[in-house]
Amino acid sequence: MRRIFPAALFCVTAACATSPSVGVTPMRSPLQQLRWSIDSLVNQPQFARANLGFLVVDPKTGDTLYSHNAGKLFVPASNQKILTSTTSLVQLGPDYRFRTTFVTHGKIANGVLDGDLIVIGRGDPTVSDRVKGNAQAFMQSVADSIVARGIHHITGSVRPGGNAFPDSVYGYGWEWDDLRGESAAPVDELEFNEGMVTHTVQIAGRDTVVPIATTSPTAAYIGALTLGLTRRGVVIDKQDESIDPLAAPADTLYSFYSLPLRDILKPFLKPSQNQTGEALIKTLGLEKTGVGTADSGAVVIKRQLAAWGVDSTSTVIYDGSGMSRHDLVTPEAIVKILTAIQRDTAFTAFYDALPIAGVDGTTRTRMVGTAAANNIHAKTGTLEFVRSLSGYVTTAAGEKLIFSMLSNHYPGHVSDVTKLQDAIGVLLANYRGTSGQ
Repeated sequence: MRRIFPAALFCVTAACATSPSVGVTPMRSPLQQLRWSIDSLVNQPQFARANLGFLVVDPKTGDTLYSHNAGKLFVPASNQKILTSTTSLVQLGPDYRFRTTFVTHGKIANGVLDGDLIVIGRGDPTVSDRVKGNAQAFMQSVADSIVARGIHHITGSVRPGGNAFPDSVYGYGWEWDDLRGESAAPVDELEFNEGMVTHTVQIAGRDTVVPIATTSPTAAYIGALTLGLTRRGVVIDKQDESIDPLAAPADTLYSFYSLPLRDILKPFLKPSQNQTGEALIKTLGLEKTGVGTADSGAVVIKRQLAAWGVDSTSTVIYDGSGMSRHDLVTPEAIVKILTAIQRDTAFTAFYDALPIAGVDGTTRTRMVGTAAANNIHAKTGTLEFVRSLSGYVTTAAGEKLIFSMLSNHYPGHVSDVTKLQDAIGVLLANYRGTSGQ
């Protein structure tokens, strides 16, 4: 049974076009009715002081079905991930894989590595419970592969090498309060379990496992690998986690590759995983400019957006996840990006990775029981005073529309904006007209 939304929230029937004082008004076309209905929602008094931006476009014809502040800049929150993921698909390719390499700095004889085991990472974000099921179990399999190559004793240490991501492990403009939680866990070229480690603490007299944000992703990775090696009886003489990018390793021992990008996008976009966004923007910089920083990645994204016809003043890019309040984007820019990727051969990988209303990801509880459920594929975005929803909807007439809804500076309860966006999403899903009506 479909959920009936309160009439006060939105009204979409022809009866809403009547006036008791003057009789029945002229019938509106489906497009006129859609615009009138959305206007009635957007112009509710409670949103008078909020900044709201909307754009709905028919990508087939390029016609605009609805527009409100579409050219204004907004803080996008996790809608920033739309920029990062689409650019990554085009610039890196859907089959791109992150490589992690283990090299030896010293000779191996009779099971003894007389030197260091060095791990060279390039930002693989998939060594996590979310992707692997159990991150430590995966690291155990890596340790087993190293042991299988004849190493049972390391006279030196297990340590990181190289410096693929030389900038800060935190994004520019991330707020101090966020750094204590998993959403703002740090990111580096060696990443273990999305920057989170577990600790057992006493709560009410009972042992309880709690996740804590690491201050050093690299140290967490090396620690997990060291644990795996020692569990297999490998003796490690020294503990030295310092990075020496100038070290000249003698031999490559072993490499492994992540899942392809097309398979990374689902655990990135559906739960809105911030660390993957930061790994991707730095990887864009590393692969396309030779410098693995967020600033270099932003240059690559800007370049791609320009190729898609997005004006340079329509975006401000500081990170890949949208955690930064310095990021800015217009609804018009997002719609152009969503239109461009729809025409790309990698579109299916992007579309399938977006949260589906009423089904999964960050929209799994939204628009349940309506025509928008199992229909709208869209990316959410949430920060304090920020609420975003942008993506694709199939109308009752079978037409696929592209929309962007951005909200900033609404001081009321965040659920008010969610209801507004959901109501508009349902209107679009029920729309039976064609563009130009």
